[in-house]
Amino acid sequence: MVNSVTTTMMNVKFALVRQPGLVTPFRRAVLPIPGVVPLAVVVTGDEESCKKLGGRLFSVEPKDVDVSMMEDTLRELANITAGQVKRAMAIDAALGLPRIIVGTEPLPVPVGGQQLIVLRAVSDDIHLEVQVVAAS
Repeated sequence: MVNSVTTTMMNVKFALVRQPGLVTPFRRAVLPIPGVVPLAVVVTGDEESCKKLGGRLFSVEPKDVDVSMMEDTLRELANITAGQVKRAMAIDAALGLPRIIVGTEPLPVPVGGQQLIVLRAVSDDIHLEVQVVAAS
């Protein structure tokens, strides 16, 4: 579901993986999804990948991508994923705005530890992970 949007917008495909953890966080976008079972979408990227993806989204060279553009790119991925999850699960809840977390700073939503979905970019030069986790 996510690939249908990210392939068109950013030329990036994701694949399901068993566990997160191969991406060293430069920035993370976190977007809670309220509901009977609260969820959260967490998008993690390293600095180079955020620059490359920002360049694709904003149609500029990666060297011209600043931190605010990188953060906007991660927020957009969080919104895309959360929208697809809401639609697939028929969740009738308003989404807030994704919050940016710097480096390994703690997440702003309590995570129940249950990974529901973990996606990783399949490109060799883009290191991104998208997680849908149970929030507690």
